[in-house]
Amino acid sequence: MPQLDPSYYPTQLFWLAITFGLLFVVLWKIALPRISHIRAIRQSRIETDLEKAKAVRIEAGEVLKTYESSLAKATEEAQEIHHKVVDELSAERTKRFDEVNQSIADRIQKAETAIFAEEKLAIKEINSLSSELVQVATQQLGCGKTSIKDATTAVKAVLEGEKP
Repeated sequence: MPQLDPSYYPTQLFWLAITFGLLFVVLWKIALPRISHIRAIRQSRIETDLEKAKAVRIEAGEVLKTYESSLAKATEEAQEIHHKVVDELSAERTKRFDEVNQSIADRIQKAETAIFAEEKLAIKEINSLSSELVQVATQQLGCGKTSIKDATTAVKAVLEGEKP
C-alpha cells in the first residue's frame, strides 16, 4: 500500500498541510463568521424572548391578582346574596307557617263549634226519641197513655240522676 510507504510521507504531509490550511481558511473566513452571526442572532432572539417572557409573567401575575381580587369580591357578593335569600326564605317560611297555624286554629275552632252544635242537636233528638220511647213503652206495658210532657220530665229526671 502506497500510503504506508515511507517514501510517500513528505508529499502526503505537504498535501495534508495544504488541505488543512485551505479548510482552515475557508472555515475561518466563510463558515465561522456565518455561524457566529447566526449564533448572535439566535442569542439576541433568545434574550428578546426571555424579556418578553418576563414581561408576560409580570402581566400574568397582575392578571392573577386582579382575578383573585374579583373572585374574592364575587364570592363575598354571592355570600351576601345567599344570606339575603336565606333570610327572605326564612321570613317567608315563618309567615306561611303562621298562616297555616292560624288556618288550622280557625278550622279547629269551626270544627269544635260544629261538633258542639251537632252534640246539642243530638242531645235534643235523643231526648225527644227517649220521650217518645217512654210513651210507647208505657203504653205497651199497659200502664196507660203517658203525655209527652210527663215522658220528657221522666227522661230529664233520669238523666240528672233523680227519681221520677
